[in-house]
Parts: sequence; structure tokens; C-alpha cells
Amino acid sequence: MLFLFFVHWLGGQAQRLDPDQQPYWTRYTFVEDSDALVPLKGDYRVYYIQHGMWWNMIAPHYPVIPRADEEVRLRPLFGMGYPSLKATPARGRDHPDVKVVVVRGADTMVVELSVYYRARGGEVEERCRTMDCARRPPVVIPFRRGRYLPTGTEFGKEYYASDDAEDNLDARTVSLTKQFDALWKKAMKEELVVPQLNTDTCRQEIPVPADLDLPGTFRDVWLMRSSYCGKHYVHFPLWGTRTEYMITFNPYRPNEAREPVTLDTSTLDDVDYWLDISDWPVGDHPVRLLACDNGGTFTLKLR
Repeated sequence: MLFLFFVHWLGGQAQRLDPDQQPYWTRYTFVEDSDALVPLKGDYRVYYIQHGMWWNMIAPHYPVIPRADEEVRLRPLFGMGYPSLKATPARGRDHPDVKVVVVRGADTMVVELSVYYRARGGEVEERCRTMDCARRPPVVIPFRRGRYLPTGTEFGKEYYASDDAEDNLDARTVSLTKQFDALWKKAMKEELVVPQLNTDTCRQEIPVPADLDLPGTFRDVWLMRSSYCGKHYVHFPLWGTRTEYMITFNPYRPNEAREPVTLDTSTLDDVDYWLDISDWPVGDHPVRLLACDNGGTFTLKLR
């Protein structure tokens, strides 16, 4: 995830990031396809689907078949006295094929998020340049049956940048976004914007250095948990036929001390094994890796 690449220069400030200012995460709110700003009505479900691998340069548009575990729980945006608008948890783009899918009754809307082009009418950063954004407003999308871009325009062909589509914007989406932004500004002044905490699950790989037994190897492994996520799972890589990680906790707060954790091959041999670290304390935790009679130590800097 992108968090890991920026931690080194964020340093001690990393754990103080305002989650609503994290530039690599975006929320989406769905409204009725009408001239007035009306929260989406009825019993509907929202799914966030990611597929594909970046090394494969072909855009792999997989079939849109939402699974139960891909459903996201929407959170309210405003306090009392404001429309009951809700938004998805904030999500990044970890794969080349990314979609938000909304299902209401017999109607399904697929929003393609992997397409890059200049004219992004709901672009959060662009709106924040004209608004006093203490928190990042979500992208406003009118619900329509079919396959669309975040701008509200219909997705009619395969492209990542198209000259004839760069300047096309859906007038109604633009109008609804302006109405939402006016509401957002008013709610911000009255301190009635609800802070967004993600109730979803985050998964991260542990980037263990490959040559721990060699002198000069950089031995700090940063792991940045997102404030958006209610659950955090990590994957420790396997090294050969025998792997063991011994984690000793060195928390910043002494009252958060806990017993060491040992992960061995019997625990890690399932390639889909994920360890829940949601309640692990913030700190610099020494880790001893033993793999096929070789190994070394590194510090897991958990934030």
C-alpha cells in the first residue's frame, strides 16, 4: 500500500495524520438521479471490487459479480438537521481494475474507478482548492443503471485516456456536486461533519528485508495502520521450508505491554494466512526471523 512508501519521511508525525486528509483514499456518496440533492432511497447495497496485477499491462475487466465479503458499510456524513447522506469508507486503488458497485432491487450501477483522465468532475483534490476542506468531501455520484465513470458520464468504451472524452462532464453530476459542496461548507462551519472511521478491513504485506544476515542491511520495517480501518491484518512471508518469526513487543506506552508472539511454519504454511494486529500496541517491536537455519533481526515499527 502507498502508506508504506511515505512513512520514512513522515517520521514521528506519521501516527498523527488526519485520516480525512490522506490523499490516496476517496469516499463516494450516492444520490438520486434528480435535479435536487436527495440521498439515495430504498434498500441498496454497495460493493468495492478490485482485481488484476500491475505488471500485466492489459486492463483486465473482470465480470462484476459482487461477493458478500466485498460489501461496504456506509457511514453518515452529517449530524442532526442535515440530509441523511452516507458515504462509503475511504479506499485506495491497490489493483488496476477497481469498481464501486451499487445494487438496488433489479438495478445495478457499476462505477469504473480505474480510468484516468483530466475532466474528473467529482475530484476531491480539485474541490478542496475552492473549499475550506478541514475534511475531504466524498465524490457525489447520481445512481443510474449501467456502467459509468465518476463524472457521471456513461462508460462506452475501453480507455484510460481519450482525447474525445477528456472534456466531457455530466451536467447533472456537476450540479449535484455543487449543491453538496454548499451543504458541506455549511456543515463544516457548524461543526456537523461526522469524522469518517472506516469499518472495513485492511490487509498489508510485511516487507521483510531479503538479506537480514548480511551487514549493512536496512533493518527497520515500517507498518502504517490506517485510521480508516476497524480491522488490520498482515501477512508474514514464508522463506523456504522452515520459517519462524519471534516478535517481542516494545510499546511506547508501558501499560500496553503484552506477551511475545511466535509464528512458525505450522501457522504460516497457508499462503492465505493473515494475522490480526488490530490491537497490537504502537511501538518499535524487535522481530527475530529464522528460516532454514538462517535469519536475522529487524525492527517492526508499528504505527
